[in-house]
Amino acid sequence: MSDFSIRELLQDAEANANSGNYRKSVNLYKKATEIDNNCTSAWYGLGVIHAKLGNFEYSVSSFEQAHRVNPDYGPTNANLALMLEQNDPERAANFAKMAIESIGENSELLRISKLNIPKEIPLFDNSYLYDEGVEEEKEIITLPSKEINTEIDAPLKEEKNHIVDMSSEAEGKNEIKDFVNSKTARVSRALKMSKRGDHAAAVNEWKELLKKNNSDIDLWKGLADSLSKAGYIERADQCLQRVQELIEIENDSVQIDEEEELENLVSAAKEVKAKVSIQEKNDEASVNESIEWYNKGLVLLGESNASGSLNCFNKALSGTPDEEVELRVRIHNGKGQSLYQLEEYAESIQEYHAAVVLDPSAVTGRTLYNMGSSYAAIELYADAVKCFEQAKGRGNWVGDEDLKLCKAQINRCKLLIKEQKKFS
Repeated sequence: MSDFSIRELLQDAEANANSGNYRKSVNLYKKATEIDNNCTSAWYGLGVIHAKLGNFEYSVSSFEQAHRVNPDYGPTNANLALMLEQNDPERAANFAKMAIESIGENSELLRISKLNIPKEIPLFDNSYLYDEGVEEEKEIITLPSKEINTEIDAPLKEEKNHIVDMSSEAEGKNEIKDFVNSKTARVSRALKMSKRGDHAAAVNEWKELLKKNNSDIDLWKGLADSLSKAGYIERADQCLQRVQELIEIENDSVQIDEEEELENLVSAAKEVKAKVSIQEKNDEASVNESIEWYNKGLVLLGESNASGSLNCFNKALSGTPDEEVELRVRIHNGKGQSLYQLEEYAESIQEYHAAVVLDPSAVTGRTLYNMGSSYAAIELYADAVKCFEQAKGRGNWVGDEDLKLCKAQINRCKLLIKEQKKFS
């Protein structure tokens, strides 16, 4: 499909949103993402509409995808700051700082960037479309927020009382702020974010650290690693080139004894080996736990407990490493079936699509059939027919009865397409 056709889809989605037909708008935006997964306009629009529908988890997910495609777009970062303020104030503060750099100072963003307790969440948007090259403050809705506990753990407070003479409440707040923004705290947060797969947030932490020390090799390595995992290979290579430049500068200024250098290399190798061994053990334990949650989800799905199974699949996905592609594909398919049972058909399509993107070669006829059923449920019959047609050709599940079922669904959808054309 041409860019012009995608633009028509986005305009149609915005028109439906303006008239209050949010469900139709969501389906059109999702169709645009299926045509072009890097379409920032579609992901940004999805974030706005999901927020209006109260689907805040999907709203955040959509805004995060828009951020991955274009990390420098101010309104996207502003919306993420506002949406994450309650549940993840540290990430919210980082997104707020990035938004301020792009769109200028704003009272709400300044407040969030300093980790203050929020009062309300006014999102940024007056259009459901992403405008290339246009930076402007936008508002869509206001959501109530809960108070955030900004105190640190009791043991840490006791330690600070022995070290610092806190003469006023303001001094105590400054100590907390200094700790949150310290290099040790930021590096720890970045590593934890990368471990749980939130690479975009990790990139932001490394960038903040490098603003204070642009010649720290370890920080550049951390940024390169997070950028690579987030899919920005070219930017990661640029960071590694900077690492090489800094190493050459150090070599020019400091002459290292060969024996000492060899000793350092051996020590580093042992350290890396130990870390790899620990990581492998942690990954193995994480995978085993994810498999347990996945199996529990399948059992609940068979008992028609769609809500319970969806919760299990979400827990399984959060603990599955990125390299366990086969398991992640199975979990996304399970989430798609759970959402179908919950009649969340558009969301189920999104999960099936995620499975297809992860490993197209592993797509089964059952997955395509289920995706077609979800399309048919939201009256996108042409897309449903495509799925059913592709399911027929998958020999890894289709028998005589399955083939008859696919043909029956195709005939049914084609009849409904004709009826749609009569009314249109």
